[in-house]
Amino acid sequence: MNLHELNLDEKIAQMIIVGFRGLVLEDEGWLSDFLSQGRLGGVILFEKDFQTAKERNIANRTQLVNLINQIKNISRYFPFIAIDQEGGSVSRLNSSNGFEDFPSAEMIAEKGDISYAKTIYSELARNLSLVGCNVNFAPVVDLCLNPDNGVIVKKKRCYSSDPEVVVSFAEIFIQSLLEKNVLPVAKHFPGHGSALGDTHTSWVDVTYFWKSIELKPYEILNTKGLLDAVMVGHLFNKNIDPLYPASLSHIWIEEVLRKQIGFKGLVFTDDLQMRAIADNFSFEEVVEIGLNAGVDVFVFANQIEYEEQLPLEFIKIAKKLIQTRKISEERIDKSVERIIYYKNKFMLN
Repeated sequence: MNLHELNLDEKIAQMIIVGFRGLVLEDEGWLSDFLSQGRLGGVILFEKDFQTAKERNIANRTQLVNLINQIKNISRYFPFIAIDQEGGSVSRLNSSNGFEDFPSAEMIAEKGDISYAKTIYSELARNLSLVGCNVNFAPVVDLCLNPDNGVIVKKKRCYSSDPEVVVSFAEIFIQSLLEKNVLPVAKHFPGHGSALGDTHTSWVDVTYFWKSIELKPYEILNTKGLLDAVMVGHLFNKNIDPLYPASLSHIWIEEVLRKQIGFKGLVFTDDLQMRAIADNFSFEEVVEIGLNAGVDVFVFANQIEYEEQLPLEFIKIAKKLIQTRKISEERIDKSVERIIYYKNKFMLN
């Protein structure tokens, strides 16, 4: 796969990951069409549907392997098959659908045993590789700074308030995934552990909570050469960017993450249908602002809202932005070159 074999629609499509309903691909004709036409960069898998509370993509191991194989076989270009498999409360593969339960980040850190962490994360990575997932939205490298933080700290998703401790376990998680050719995506840049609110449900302003030490895990991991991909959260800090949350912020992505930290890998957004974004920006604004901010991969979980034509609408909007010179095709190419590099490196190995 290389940039020159893709037309403009296909290049733009590489920048989109979507969620979908169903346990077999035959139930989702729209998804099959987009994948076979090269109009989608990948998918994100969930075990439950947020709106219906029914099984979504994962019923058992055999079914999941078949579904992922269907997706890969029908796709014109090799797709991202992404999942959130942190261990603990955020584990799409778990004992309810025939998989092993893995401990939370907090439990791993409390045990304080590096060899134990290696055993756990090696097995977790092996599970992902065996079913065919090639992107894991983990590890969480947020610092446990605010004990009242309901979405990260109270859910035991962070290792420690000490960035060195966080890195000591995160790097084991990352190396375990890399060994199985699964792309690790560290999250939630620039740090969700000090926040009070939850971006799933509302605008989250961290202006008076966020601390610069929250960047430290990214800095250390990047220096160690262990930061291939980062998920940017919908966190607003008017002291850094008075207009946009980090996920749509040129300042956070290009100035802080890329220039200050020196990150050269893939930038994924958190789910752009979360209320922090959807209640404050139109879909057209998300596409335009996100492209200008430097986002590489736009993630739409199709959980809070469900929109089958979303990839087509994204492509239309991006093409219009190019036609009206609000963004350049070179801007698209820059992200797609990064995407292709990582797909070739991890997924075709």
